[in-house]
Formats: sequence, structure tokens, C-alpha cells
Amino acid sequence: MTESHVVGSYDPEVLEALVRKVAPDGLLTYDELLVEPVARLAASVGLPYTDAEAVRHCKDKSALRALLSEAGVSPVRFAVALTEQEAIRAADEIGYPVVLKPRALGGSIGVVRVQDEKELLTAFTVAADAQAPDGTASAHSGVLIEEYLDGPEYSVDCVTWEGRTTPLVVAEKEIGFPPYFEETGHIVPAAEHPDLAAAIDMVVQAHAVVGLDRLVSHSEFKLTSRGPRIVEINVRLGGDLIPYLGHLSSGVDVAGAAASVAVGLEPDLSTDRSVHAAIGMIYPEQDIRLESVALRGEAEHPGLEQFTTFVPAGTEVKLPPEGFLSRIAIAIVTAESRPDCQARLAAVRADVVVEGTPLGAR
Repeated sequence: MTESHVVGSYDPEVLEALVRKVAPDGLLTYDELLVEPVARLAASVGLPYTDAEAVRHCKDKSALRALLSEAGVSPVRFAVALTEQEAIRAADEIGYPVVLKPRALGGSIGVVRVQDEKELLTAFTVAADAQAPDGTASAHSGVLIEEYLDGPEYSVDCVTWEGRTTPLVVAEKEIGFPPYFEETGHIVPAAEHPDLAAAIDMVVQAHAVVGLDRLVSHSEFKLTSRGPRIVEINVRLGGDLIPYLGHLSSGVDVAGAAASVAVGLEPDLSTDRSVHAAIGMIYPEQDIRLESVALRGEAEHPGLEQFTTFVPAGTEVKLPPEGFLSRIAIAIVTAESRPDCQARLAAVRADVVVEGTPLGAR
């Protein structure tokens, strides 16, 4: 049987009443706002899911930092500041450069690197007032102040089943718009690095420390000059179509694994291929009122799996810090080798035509 219900509320009583009426075999969400309510709801109605307190520790980035530091896993100096003066004191103790971020938002929204106190005062407002494009603000007050982690950034999507965490998709990130951390692309599999295996082992260990089980997760980490460090652990499927990149690259079905675990079944983690897949986010060169975005010669691009536009004409598109996740299109390509995959993505990006009216000098 297939049916759907639209519920315009995050009220746990409303959601629980619906779940008890439908009597599903499991609950699964990809929505950042719902991961903790769904965990508590699943426990309430007797369905399989990960521990709600473990989910809460991952939702609050400062709580995750404290838990991992206490266990001696991925130590990172950090503090939570409610005021600018608290932020100044914390940054002085940690040592510049530091990174400011909301305690509970995704997509690198409001995350900014600062070099000194002057930059910190401006960045504090950006992080404290940050909102997702739909208006969602951090669920936890205060700004997280962290030591800056140098080095390349990666992500790994894992499935944890009966206490065992298995890495499924390792992606290398492309970051843009410094001093912000907008994720502008990903490539799977990640390039070889002498610290990569240790970093993935660290992520697996962190799952055990937090108490995560019966879920698919998306963790981000950096290979710093002082060793691997975790950026965050998200208790949901990875965004930016990374699970799809994994499927194109190896054949692994991350979404299918998430669904299996949600209904209490052992996931199928089989693979059947080995190629490279990459996604590139398309941005305007400046703040604009978008008129159109299109790809010249789409049929002339080998390995192009998808080119998708999703911003309506007339939309005001603003780059960081005025706006975050300012993508106007995406391109996904595949190739047998990493260099060919990168070259194909670059060729597609070069053929994108964006038209619009500038909103003013930046």
C-alpha cells in the first residue's frame, strides 16, 4: 500500500498521532529539523531508530565537541559565546585564526573564518543571525568559536547497523567564497592521502563514542597539519546529492541502506563498479536578480549525468555573507579517472550562461 499525508506542524503530539494511525514499519527523515523529533518519536512508538540523546549530541555542535574531546577523539579547542565580549575572550584563549559558526545549522551557513578581533566583531553578527534560505535559525543560542582547522576537507557517509559502522562513500569537498565555507562541489572517490584511512577510522570511533546506531550518517572531517579532525557528524543522509554520487561511482545504495535500517533490516552494501563522479554547484559571479541560466551545447559534454536549474526567474540571488547556498544550478559528471572527471566538470561550468541584473557593487 502507498499513501501520503501532509502535516503542517512539527508538533510531536500531532506527528505521533499520525504515526500511530498509519502504523508504518519504520521512520526515516532527511530533514535536519526533524532528525531529533523523529528519533524520539520512533522510540515512543516502538520503531527502530538511533538513540535520541546521541542524535541531540550531534545536532548541537558544541555538545559533540565536548563529548569527543572528553573521549580524546578529534580534540579541537572551542567555546560558546553569547555576546561579542565572550567571543573576544574565547578567541584570545583559543588563538587566531578561529572559526565562528551557529551551533545548529547545516550547509556551512553562517560559518566564517576570522584573523583578528576586528574581523571577529563582524563575523559574530553573521554567525549569530544566520538563517537557512527557508528562514530556519539555529535551534541553540550562542555562537560556537573553534580553532581553525587547516587542510583539505572531506565527507564520509556511513551506515551503522548493530553497533558496526561501515563507511560507504568518501567525498572530497571543494570550498569557495573565503572566508566563508560554501560547499561548491564534491568528487567521489576522494584522492588518496596518507592520513585518509586514519581519518575514516577516527569517524568510526566517534560514532561509538557518541552512541550512534541504526542509521545512515554524514560526517565531515579535515586532514590538518596536526592530524585528522572531525568537523561535524550529521545524523542523516548527506546533502548535495553525495549519496547519488556514491551510487554513480560504486553502485552502493546509501538511500536504500537508510531505508532498510529504518525498518530494522540489515542493509545491502554491495557495489558493482568503480568510476569517478563529481558535482559542481553553479553560482552567479555577483549578486543578481536572475533572469536565466542555461548550458550551451549540452549534448557535447561527455559524461554529463545531470544539469539541473532550480531558481525561478526574478529571484534575487545573493552571495555570502548576504546569502548562503546561493546555487542556481548543479552539474554532475562521471569519468573513468579523476583527472577526466575534473576536466569534464570544468568544461560544463565554462559553458554555463547566466543572465541577470546586478543588484549593486559588492
